[in-house]
Amino acid sequence: MDQYRLINRTQPYPFESLRGFLMRCAGANHYRSHQEILQYALGASSTNPQVEQTEIPRLAIYTRNSVNELSQLSGMSRKVPRKGREWKILGEWLSKSTFLKLRHAPICHRCLQEQPFLQGAWHLAFNTACWKHRCQLIDRCPQCKRQLALSRRQPEYCECGFDLRKSESLPAEAEQLLIARIIANRSDGPLNLDSACIPAYQVENLARLSLDGLCHSLWFLGHHLLGNFPLSQGSGLRKLDDRETREMIAAVCWLLSDWPSRLNQALLRQIALNSKWSGDNATMRLLGPIQRYYESHIGSCDFRFISSPYEAFVRQLVKQAEIKTRPSRLDSPQLELDLS
Repeated sequence: MDQYRLINRTQPYPFESLRGFLMRCAGANHYRSHQEILQYALGASSTNPQVEQTEIPRLAIYTRNSVNELSQLSGMSRKVPRKGREWKILGEWLSKSTFLKLRHAPICHRCLQEQPFLQGAWHLAFNTACWKHRCQLIDRCPQCKRQLALSRRQPEYCECGFDLRKSESLPAEAEQLLIARIIANRSDGPLNLDSACIPAYQVENLARLSLDGLCHSLWFLGHHLLGNFPLSQGSGLRKLDDRETREMIAAVCWLLSDWPSRLNQALLRQIALNSKWSGDNATMRLLGPIQRYYESHIGSCDFRFISSPYEAFVRQLVKQAEIKTRPSRLDSPQLELDLS
């Protein structure tokens, strides 16, 4: 069996990126790339970036590690019946690839100076800053200007050969640092989550959410409530660039800094943008993709700080529009009274 294993064992770091770990394995064993390890260990295609959860035992044997050591790494995936694919990051499962960076991931050059490995949290699309060094994460190589691909040979070097530890970064904004600390609290915590951006109780509301719930909340608040898109279109889950992500985080903090007053402002603005909002029998006609996303991903008790004021607004809207058919998710005793 040893002939099918790496010669040199590489110790995984806690909450390390699986791709970054395989880069270090490849370097320690003189492989040309970590993709060769996946090909030999799993028979993986050179174009397939996925490592399935079910393949971890085989990969553990090949790399001379335990299953538990590899299972805590970030970046593996699994298929869930009736839900699709999920990805494991920082020990939790995320439901949307939109929330992740699976082929490219940013870095903090100062973290690489301390320890040259890729952190699993850097895979998260909403993680745009290093809470520890208070700087923005770097998404592109300063020398060749290309995105930092996860197919490169070493975590601390770009494909062009530039030493990423010599990069320079910009100071991070307070909103970016808050979200970065909430995310890092799962791996590096407990951290001080005090912030001047939003009230402490709203910070606590965000921090209590699962990682998937946090991402859905940021997307719902930042994209759907303050996004610039026609209400007749779909949910619009698409990859955002770094600038768009920073703007979305700033928008969320703006909303939560005076909540729910700014929720009402945002919803009224979206309604004003759509001249066809006052329909006959469904909230879908009232708020378009906002309501569709809400019904699909928001509304459980975990999101009560969002759902309670949102539902109160929609109940009042339904009452004013004299709609007699109940919206599907807002079927409540209070709504029955409003519609009576």
